[in-house]
Amino acid sequence: MRLKKANVGACICALASLVVLSGVGLTAVPALALNPERHYEMVSPVYKGGYGANGIEALAIDGESVAFVSLGAFAGAPSSPALNSYLARRGASGWSTVPLMAPAAIAPWVNGLKSPSDFSPTLDTSLTFTKPGANYGAAFPGFEGEYLLHPTGLPDNAAGFSLAGQILATVDKKPLRLEPPAAPSADFSHIVLTTGNTERLLEQAPVAENEKGLYDMSVNGPGAPSLKLVALKNNGELIDRYCGAALGTAVGKASKFNAIVADGAVIFFTTNANEASKEFCDGAEGEPGPQPQNPAIVYARLAGQRTLQISAPLAADCEVTAPCHAAPQMRAEFVGADEAGAKVFFETSQPLVSGDRDTGNDLYMATIGCPSGRESCAVAEREVTGLTQVSRDPTAGQAAEVQGTVRMAGNGSRVYLVARGVLTSGPNAEGRTPVLGADNLYVYDSVNASMTFVADLCSGPGASGESGDSNCPATLTVNANDTAVWNGNAETAGDGRFLVFESFARLAGGDSDTRKDVYRYDSVTGVLDRVSVGEDGYDANGNSNSPNADAYLPQDIGRGLSAQAGRGDYARLRSRSVSEDGSRIIFVSAEPLSPHAINGLENLYEWHKEPGWSEGRVSLVSSGNSTERVTDAVISPSGRDLAFVTSQGLVPQDTDGAPDVYDARLGGGFPAVPAPAQPCSGDACQGPLTNSAPLLVPGSLSQAPGENLASPAPQALATGTTKGRVRCSRGKTLSHGRCVKAKGRRHAKHKRGGAAPRGRS
Repeated sequence: MRLKKANVGACICALASLVVLSGVGLTAVPALALNPERHYEMVSPVYKGGYGANGIEALAIDGESVAFVSLGAFAGAPSSPALNSYLARRGASGWSTVPLMAPAAIAPWVNGLKSPSDFSPTLDTSLTFTKPGANYGAAFPGFEGEYLLHPTGLPDNAAGFSLAGQILATVDKKPLRLEPPAAPSADFSHIVLTTGNTERLLEQAPVAENEKGLYDMSVNGPGAPSLKLVALKNNGELIDRYCGAALGTAVGKASKFNAIVADGAVIFFTTNANEASKEFCDGAEGEPGPQPQNPAIVYARLAGQRTLQISAPLAADCEVTAPCHAAPQMRAEFVGADEAGAKVFFETSQPLVSGDRDTGNDLYMATIGCPSGRESCAVAEREVTGLTQVSRDPTAGQAAEVQGTVRMAGNGSRVYLVARGVLTSGPNAEGRTPVLGADNLYVYDSVNASMTFVADLCSGPGASGESGDSNCPATLTVNANDTAVWNGNAETAGDGRFLVFESFARLAGGDSDTRKDVYRYDSVTGVLDRVSVGEDGYDANGNSNSPNADAYLPQDIGRGLSAQAGRGDYARLRSRSVSEDGSRIIFVSAEPLSPHAINGLENLYEWHKEPGWSEGRVSLVSSGNSTERVTDAVISPSGRDLAFVTSQGLVPQDTDGAPDVYDARLGGGFPAVPAPAQPCSGDACQGPLTNSAPLLVPGSLSQAPGENLASPAPQALATGTTKGRVRCSRGKTLSHGRCVKAKGRRHAKHKRGGAAPRGRS
């Protein structure tokens, strides 16, 4: 029986959820605008050492566990001055929490990172960097460091952690500083790490100041543990002793998307990627300054034995007089690779094939495989078997002028890019055509070698790129980073069929506002949907020119620990915004897109579209009346689980007002265990003189430190209540929540089953 709004009166404004009484106990009724198939589940425990949950570190791909951080010490964790990491797992009756921090007995470095820097996709293993020995302060960071692996199913004691690889130390016994976090392979068999500007872990490492060494530490397997430099020539020498190397790309867009492949057998890196000079790295003291002959070059290290130069022309692709041989070598930037390491995308202004006859920036794809005529080969025997100029004008032969790569699919089948050249002929499925000089969004299908135009994007007031555009608000007053989707503000789903991105451009019918919206593009149907619309058309369907809408999108830059991960999947554990089938997307907006969003703050919404639907439907996920905005949100690949952080209590037991992690789960919710029936006789059956429990929300529930909260016991509720009691008309009495004709006072008392007699208060 659901309590209707009329029954709860003024109390509804103060509640994040209603209460239902069923045969099994109390459950939380979702917020009024929440998809009725979703139900709130409190992931973090009620007792959090007086603090809240500060953020989500990762949501497992199956949605069954969530890693989060808190300043509080609880669930058996020792007190710590830093953020503490916890893992919550879903069980049959609720979520339970365990700490993830390495114990002080093996990781006493309290001023540094003791919390995990990475997780496996199912969160069954965590990786932590710490320093053994004494408690070093900030001025004495320690001389040794180590990585610890922790199967999260084991207790968080010393026996539950094991050394990954070997203990690390500088060759000159100076303080050790690594660039956190490290990037492990998916199976954690390899860890790729970068030192600080002056720390050298091997004698052979770069000697120039401000040049960083790139290392591969083998954790298990033949010859493990071992520590090797990555940027080596095939003869074992360092590619450049005076210039450092970086995983993926170190500057520019700094992508590390799948820079470590599968079991760590393939590592993509860039040499001469000095952060102080985007073009060339500086020589050491006494050496020449900037070295034009050493621009940034993309390589692949194969099985720790052999190095392939990726951003270089192939002899078969160049005619004798082609500019790709004659032109000087230019800088290249790694964009990403597929999970198998068979397709690698990078940007460069250097012509690498005979058809590329300009020096404008282009997107290329290198194919890596076995030598010609061989179906199989060892990893170390692989070669660059093909080179494709992705951004090629099919008709005019003019410069593509690639502005950036937006996002690529994990399997490399599709890649999205922005270019000011016209790379297609004819209109797309929605009748749009690219405009020369505009910031045109394209998708390249690497399987069918085809390019499709999506839309042109706004990059200034009334303009797209260097072209005027009526779809761009003339009053646009934002910087270039807010309009550039190639800065990581996009996400693909599945095999890249769907792209979720943000744009100020009015790209879909019915979009008439001047603010930023979230869009979904379907590369199979060619349909472009506006996601950030109003619930059932509310708020002029989101056209009130109120604050922007933003998707929680994975970024390779500036997104905490997910920013540096070498695996494409890891960033999405923390900030996935779209389900793998593209049907569900989450986003935030301070615009009231639902009549229940009344707080004027950023609220969390879900957009849902099924096959056959002409339009998607929006529902509010957060309550819409919290006094603080929603922070951190991530959806599981299936779309079933939607984890987010809010300070508002959305289930009855959450009454502390501190931030908590919630899961708005499809088909979720936990029934409360009913209290056992107690026998009574005589006046004992009358019950207390007053209703000891609030009408809707149970009172504060006690919990011993470090323990999880038990489900609340059911409480007797009835319709027709006023201030917690029932009033029946004269001649009638209460029976099972209903007013019935009285058959005699003694019998009526028994029927009330412990309810307070009429006339008492």
